[in-house]
Amino acid sequence: MNPRARHPALLQRRGLLLIAGLSLLVLVAGLWGLSVGAVPIPVHVIVNTLFNLDGEQQSYIIMRSRLPRLVLALLAGGALALSGAIIQAVIRNPLASPNIIGINAGAALFALGMVVLFPAIPAEWMPLAACLGGITAASFVISVGHYRNLSAIHLALIGVAVGFVFEAGVDYLLITSSDSESSAPMVWLTGSLWGRTWGHVAIAWLPLMALGGLALVLSYRLDLIALGEGTATGLGLNVPRQRLLLLLVATLLASVSVAMVGVMGFIGLMAPHIARRLVGGSHRLMLPVAALVGMLLVVLADGIGRAIAPPIEVSAGILAALIGAPFFVYIMLTTDAESGP
Repeated sequence: MNPRARHPALLQRRGLLLIAGLSLLVLVAGLWGLSVGAVPIPVHVIVNTLFNLDGEQQSYIIMRSRLPRLVLALLAGGALALSGAIIQAVIRNPLASPNIIGINAGAALFALGMVVLFPAIPAEWMPLAACLGGITAASFVISVGHYRNLSAIHLALIGVAVGFVFEAGVDYLLITSSDSESSAPMVWLTGSLWGRTWGHVAIAWLPLMALGGLALVLSYRLDLIALGEGTATGLGLNVPRQRLLLLLVATLLASVSVAMVGVMGFIGLMAPHIARRLVGGSHRLMLPVAALVGMLLVVLADGIGRAIAPPIEVSAGILAALIGAPFFVYIMLTTDAESGP
């Protein structure tokens, strides 16, 4: 058989094995996450509880506290990773992510505004408010970038500036609200899964699963866009319309995640880059790998935050930022080096 014919099959097999391996890592990390906290729980007790087996169980702690936050960590991690991967591909900017181009800050401002200014509105409406904020921020950044024909670096800088504006609005709402009104939002905004319940899962799981599935279905269009607008148009793709659709999906994925778990900066930046290093640029493989990497990062960050100094919890978003900030500097330096003479 021709080696070139075998090459795609080998890459696909390698990608499937990697997906299986990452899935196993996510499972192990999830079990570990269920075991750590103010009350350490052995693995056999977790298994007994999850599968209702004979023996010691911890139904209240696991089923009502740790399992719903684990499910949300998986949903949010996968959604943020998919969002970052789509944004990087559509904008063709390795520095782009929901955090960098202001989507997270916009979603946080609108969601917090709903909580502080309209407390009577049910919590089920928070994802909608966050989506409006995320779309507002993304629309401004992308419009400026389109009409001014900005470079990748300048577009990222515009996004950072827009993010600062929305973050200033968040700070204003927190300062002007009473202590009782702002204490819970302050914890949430750091990217914390503290206090997450099955009610939050019920709100988030359907939109995030639907949007995530749509992102995976549209992955081949990202591969066509990567070929260049002329080539993609020649193959029958309406590039402007598809870019708009993909960016809308990415914005909604990030916004709903922010509404549920707060701002987890840099997950959407790190996960796609790690996935690209593992499987290359084919989005049919890269997107599911990125989603699994995002899940793994958030689950580990949440578990480590509870394991450092129990019963005190360090927010997963803080740990993600501590890892993501130097990672962002690394991307900046390597991008500059690759574009240099």
